Amino acid sequence: MRIEFLAVERRVVCEVWRHRGLLAAHLAGNAALVGAAYAWLGIAEANWAAVLGSAGLALLVIVAGLWLHAAALAAFHGVGPGLALRRLPKVLPWAIVAAAVVMAGVWLAGYAPKVSAWLASWLTLRFRAAVSPRQVDWIYPGLLRAVCAVAVLALVPLASEAAGGFGLRAGLRVAARPRYWVACAVLVFAGLYVPGKLVGWVPAFESLAARAASVVVRFGLAYVLAVTAWLTLAALIAHFLLRREPSFEPAQHDLPSVPPH
Repeated sequence: MRIEFLAVERRVVCEVWRHRGLLAAHLAGNAALVGAAYAWLGIAEANWAAVLGSAGLALLVIVAGLWLHAAALAAFHGVGPGLALRRLPKVLPWAIVAAAVVMAGVWLAGYAPKVSAWLASWLTLRFRAAVSPRQVDWIYPGLLRAVCAVAVLALVPLASEAAGGFGLRAGLRVAARPRYWVACAVLVFAGLYVPGKLVGWVPAFESLAARAASVVVRFGLAYVLAVTAWLTLAALIAHFLLRREPSFEPAQHDLPSVPPH
């Protein structure tokens, strides 16, 4: 019996590579969105015209960002950018819920010092040994990030099924698959953890030119990894929704031959 354990993963990587235009569009589009967001932060709201211009730019950035990422989810279903734009209202609720989860996580992160102090006090009483808040200050932020990440990743299949025109049950089936969460763990490591380490790593170069080159290389590589991981996740969900993964059944040539009657 022939079982191809990584057949889906290899097929997904090939699918992302075939969509090189989509990868280039996301590399350029997300950079443009970040630049527009920074430009919005620099607008001085001195009069009504500036306030309206600021609101218009903010709305444009939000809609463009939603369409760009909805188009990524839809592209691996064979849906073009135009149809993805028309399905944007179906994707919007899931994007709003994901944004609410992220904002709730940011708000709850403000309670980290209080939670660490309470946890240190409780552990001190429980184990009869002194535990300082500094020793446990990583527990609450780590759990909070994990919960927010799981919640957002559980919403991505629902957004993908909305962009691809599937029913709600299809997205829920993908979110319930252990293989999906294993892939998510790998992609979060490759698309968030590794880029974060690259951005935070400061090599000990003496010359200013070497430092500047290091920043460009590290930030550029981190950006490419993050965008590629996102598109790989979109392609993986599309494969699961379309049931493209191979069934682990005996290959035709592995079956015993039956003589004709």
